[in-house]
Amino acid sequence: MTVGVYVMNKKQLSKLGAAIAVATMMTACGGGSSESNTGETGTTVTETGNSFVVFPAAGSSSPVVAIRSYNVSAQAEAFVEYLYKTDGTASGTVKIVDDNNNGFEVGRFGSGYMAELDGTFYFAGKDSNGDVELWATDGTGAGTERVADIYANGSAQPHNMVPAAGKLFMNAVVDDASGVDRELVVFDPASDAHQVLTTMVGNGGPESLTAVDGGLFFFDESASNNDVYFTDGTAAGTVKVATEAGAAPAGSPLSTYPHDIYDSDWLGYNGKLLFTGYKDSSDYKTRLYELDQDGNIEEIVFDDGGSTVQLDITQNVVISNDKVYFVADKGTNSTDLNIFEYDGSTVTNLTASEANKPYDEDLVGTSLGVFMYVEQAGLTPYLLRIDNTSGTAEIDPAVRSTGDYSFSDVQAWSMVEVNGTVFFAAETEGTGGSDFGTELWKTDGTSQGTELVKDINDTAAGAGSEPFPLLLDLYQVPPTVNGDLGSKYLFVANDGSSGQEPWVSDGSEEGTVILKDIAGSGSSVIY
Repeated sequence: MTVGVYVMNKKQLSKLGAAIAVATMMTACGGGSSESNTGETGTTVTETGNSFVVFPAAGSSSPVVAIRSYNVSAQAEAFVEYLYKTDGTASGTVKIVDDNNNGFEVGRFGSGYMAELDGTFYFAGKDSNGDVELWATDGTGAGTERVADIYANGSAQPHNMVPAAGKLFMNAVVDDASGVDRELVVFDPASDAHQVLTTMVGNGGPESLTAVDGGLFFFDESASNNDVYFTDGTAAGTVKVATEAGAAPAGSPLSTYPHDIYDSDWLGYNGKLLFTGYKDSSDYKTRLYELDQDGNIEEIVFDDGGSTVQLDITQNVVISNDKVYFVADKGTNSTDLNIFEYDGSTVTNLTASEANKPYDEDLVGTSLGVFMYVEQAGLTPYLLRIDNTSGTAEIDPAVRSTGDYSFSDVQAWSMVEVNGTVFFAAETEGTGGSDFGTELWKTDGTSQGTELVKDINDTAAGAGSEPFPLLLDLYQVPPTVNGDLGSKYLFVANDGSSGQEPWVSDGSEEGTVILKDIAGSGSSVIY
């Protein structure tokens, strides 16, 4: 059995939690704003979306074991992945093949190497020469082909794919007058043409591609400065709008940009970019900033009864129901953590009257509100919920299961909303204290509606199925779907005999089933 290794560097790891938390708010009925740095966890439900999604998997000839690693040299050649599609049914989960029954190999590199734009799925595909370029599929073999040869003398290895302004943007290897390097590339489906938009951008190329109306922001972490760019999809419209510690445009509320700009919390909001960073070399507290497409910058502060309070952001920043939420310290001499809401003009402290502030975990934004997992000594673990569904945000009582099972160790990255239900993975115990391992749960935001979906791996006491979202890390932006697929959760689990394989759940025990045992006794899905 070969061992597949999924690789993330430290920067990608820091971004993952925030990106996924934002992605969950995109999975509710009707989808969400296009202005968000979304991750790869769910699907956006639309009337015009697809009835299927595509994903990579390794077949029985090269089964893999799903593990994590920080060793970048261990990636890539240990396994072979082919393109599959699923409509959320067992019969509709199939390998996409050509007329000769040959599959299409996927060339994994980094994260976000799949994308969906206007009904077409794009992916990093590998040809018979081993070159990884931009491919597209309509879900059929005849409709699967390479659409751009970005690096003619090698592999472009496109990833960080983000649709914006009707085009597809990506980080890819190019060879131009400046040499071979990773740059920002845009593909225009209307003309079937691609264009390189930057020249010698940073170490590793453009990062944190964040869509807003009219284009997208991206980040350049160079050896000398950290820079923020905006592009409308043309070379002339690709401009640097901010440089750390550089002078801000005349008339901006701030005279300079932050001393350090970090891209771990980037959100597109109201046509602007929200991001975090340190104010200056003498103030190493993480602030929240708002930047427009012309480089005008403003710090998001809190008005505490007429007194302006600078906030030290301590947790990730997410969107829920068109408002922004984050945890911050507003204390000057002692720690004073609170949850704040920002509506584009005003910052509101939601938790000023709460004496006990367990706000030390990641937030997850959904259409049901904002969730945070809380685990404190002497208390039964619970989900804290900010209910903003009626327009006014309120902190609900602790959300716990009222059934025969209790949960613990919930990770924000495992929480995915599908059509008004939030699925998550959690360590599970029965009423008698029996350990079920990590299994699949769901919640509708109430204790009565929070329950174990299914004990998928019941082969032994304490054995868990370790469920995680099928689309995790594949898509920077969730693909659009319709029909029955819009009400189903696609995930990966191990039932104890089939290995890590694709599963589906409609929220019921009987409707939680394996879609296809692709690799036989091995695992087909790499994480």
